[in-house]
Amino acid sequence: MVPPEILQRFSFFPGLSTDELNGLSFIGREISFQRGDCIFQEGDTAHSLYLLLEGWVDVLIDAEAGDDRRGLMMTLTAGDIFGWSAVVEPHVYTASAMCASPVKAISLSQVELQALFEIDREFYCTIVTQICHVIASRLRATRLQMASLFVAN
Repeated sequence: MVPPEILQRFSFFPGLSTDELNGLSFIGREISFQRGDCIFQEGDTAHSLYLLLEGWVDVLIDAEAGDDRRGLMMTLTAGDIFGWSAVVEPHVYTASAMCASPVKAISLSQVELQALFEIDREFYCTIVTQICHVIASRLRATRLQMASLFVAN
């Protein structure tokens, strides 16, 4: 269990009710990783949504199928969420998450989130809307990265 006050710090949860925050707080688990740890790999079944409390997490994508090379897409910092595939079907991670430093995060189990969403569909819609904002923001950042590769210096 994670205190609801910690969850309130995340801009990802705007305007949630006390009951919704308490539900998330009940299923939240604080976890730690060391620098270099792989939290999850692209293509794995998405078992958790993560809220980054401390540290840096690199988001990497596979360069080619069957190849061990990965490209850095972005580095996440405290306050960011990652592993959103735990909420969005088909529940498969679309990138890998590697610790660029020691990391503290909150893990929200996909199975337990689904149970909360079954009880309160409006809550589900709120979370999915926020995830859409995160995906759109990251897509814009990736687009800018790609565009910068083609701009002549």
